[in-house]
Amino acid sequence: MVTETQLENGYAAQIDGWFERHAQTGMLSMADGVECAFAIVLAQTATPDSASCAALTKRQTLVISSGRVESYVKYKEVIFDLHHAGFDIFIMDHRGQGLSQRSSPNPMHGYINDFQQYVDDLLCFVDEVVYQYCAQPLLLCHSMGSTIGALAILQRPQQFAKVVFSAPMFGLRVPLPIWLAHIVMKLGLLTSQLVGRPMYFIGQGDYAPVAFSQNRLMQSSLRYARFRESQQQYPETQLGGVTYQWVAAANIALARLHAQADQLTLPVLCLSAQDDVVVDNQLQQTLVKQMPNARWQDVPESRHEILFEKDAIRNPALTTIVRFLQDK
Repeated sequence: MVTETQLENGYAAQIDGWFERHAQTGMLSMADGVECAFAIVLAQTATPDSASCAALTKRQTLVISSGRVESYVKYKEVIFDLHHAGFDIFIMDHRGQGLSQRSSPNPMHGYINDFQQYVDDLLCFVDEVVYQYCAQPLLLCHSMGSTIGALAILQRPQQFAKVVFSAPMFGLRVPLPIWLAHIVMKLGLLTSQLVGRPMYFIGQGDYAPVAFSQNRLMQSSLRYARFRESQQQYPETQLGGVTYQWVAAANIALARLHAQADQLTLPVLCLSAQDDVVVDNQLQQTLVKQMPNARWQDVPESRHEILFEKDAIRNPALTTIVRFLQDK
């Protein structure tokens, strides 16, 4: 695994150069016309046919469902490590974020009407791009991407061989008392309907850079700087807070997951960030306990971004992920 010392000594530029040489990028048009950006990184011997998955000795196909705000350009180091661990990588930016087409008049809005749109996009990506190389890939999900991935599994129980949930968004942290949050939601949705456009949830706003000392995501200053640099290099990936519509859609999606979690019967590994202040770990653990073939593992001292944490946290977690996915 790449270390922070290597990043500090110029290895970051080598990773970026490697990604530029080896990643195949493109746009995929969804059923409603929305264009979603994707990247794939394959072994040099890979060819687009469903038999190639078995033909590539010891290589496996891994689909990544990233979190809110994220883009594949943020994942270059993760993709580099996992590719060299034996995986061919497929990753797509969710609609409304990253390099994908926006769904709101304000490109900064974290907006969606129905999480089913995310699910349909992910499965379209699998059908149109991933399936050419492997019929039953593995799945790695982070945060909001875990909600999307879990819903996709419920819709197609045999689509993925195994799944890893990293700091999954299986419960929202609400900065208000629940009773007050319900009132605010109803008023916000009503106001949005009256003005005819999405509106930010109370306390949310457009993208604004956050200093490392104030960030709630990770403790690696080097990896946080890389994240910020990617947002400056690709300003179209900058995203603000969530809208009332996003929160309402997320609540509906999470209610469905909690009601049907026992139907996620494939092998599951859930890595829970011990010091997470972004998602609700108690609801997360409650949901994962309902899954018949799941392992919930606490990651001590980790903040939300386990895959971008400092070495002492990130690299053992990545090793755990690789071993779980490769274990027969």
